Amino acid sequence: MQKTNLLTTQEVAEKLGVSTARVRQLLAQGSLKAVKEGGKYRGQWKIHTHDVEIYLQKKGESGKMRVKYRMTPNPITATPDTSYNQALRIMKQNNIKHLPILDEHGKLIGIVTHSDLLLAQPSPVTTLSVFEIASLLEKVTMDKIMSKPVLAVEESCSITNAAHFMLTNDIGCLPVMRGEELVGIITDTDIFRTFIEITGGGQAGSHIEARLPNEKGRLAPLIKALTDSNSDIISVTITYEETGEHAYVDIKERGGDESKLRAALENLPQVKILEFRPGEEDKLLRFS
Repeated sequence: MQKTNLLTTQEVAEKLGVSTARVRQLLAQGSLKAVKEGGKYRGQWKIHTHDVEIYLQKKGESGKMRVKYRMTPNPITATPDTSYNQALRIMKQNNIKHLPILDEHGKLIGIVTHSDLLLAQPSPVTTLSVFEIASLLEKVTMDKIMSKPVLAVEESCSITNAAHFMLTNDIGCLPVMRGEELVGIITDTDIFRTFIEITGGGQAGSHIEARLPNEKGRLAPLIKALTDSNSDIISVTITYEETGEHAYVDIKERGGDESKLRAALENLPQVKILEFRPGEEDKLLRFS
């Protein structure tokens, strides 16, 4: 079972060679995770050295679309005889929701999720006291509640296939293997983060959605119209109608002259512009 140490924001800034303001930005983005030590108002945020190491390993490789570049390497693990209370404490301290289970030889034999732990708790209407529940759960070990066999992928697996495996099997993570050795774990959060990155989410610019015939050579004039208008193309994604007759192209761009862009796009044969709007128009709504 692995343990982690905690670092202050100043210590992390020195380790990464950045300012403390940049560390706070990384925390806000979710690139680093923190826990609060001390009181609610006078406590101090601390960052796990484990997360800092992961960030350093991923730095400069985030554009690659293989699981090994997007996974959390060297994941926190537990053993079959780890108790319920120990597992819950490990998850809480390390801010994780998935716990691979390794046997005495370091082989992957199961996995436990935070949801599994919740399901293992007694019913809320039980007549047991809090102390009786705690004592009961201390006797529950991971070999009793872990899922097996474990679905996993090799580190060379593509991100898109990993996402497909998770979706079709209704699971939130996949352990990552190098042969029979556990080297990482990739979660649905990693998949979401990758999707946002490759589609330009959060970046300034305009979204252009167009419909065009699903025929060879139709995309090139659309891209040329953008480049001729001095657009910096951030991302291009394509989906298709069920009939296969049309393709829908979603483009994120910035820097282009909007009037020139609109004029150029309107002159493209058999291309229908469905949406042209600045990304800043999308807002997060809040309701009481």
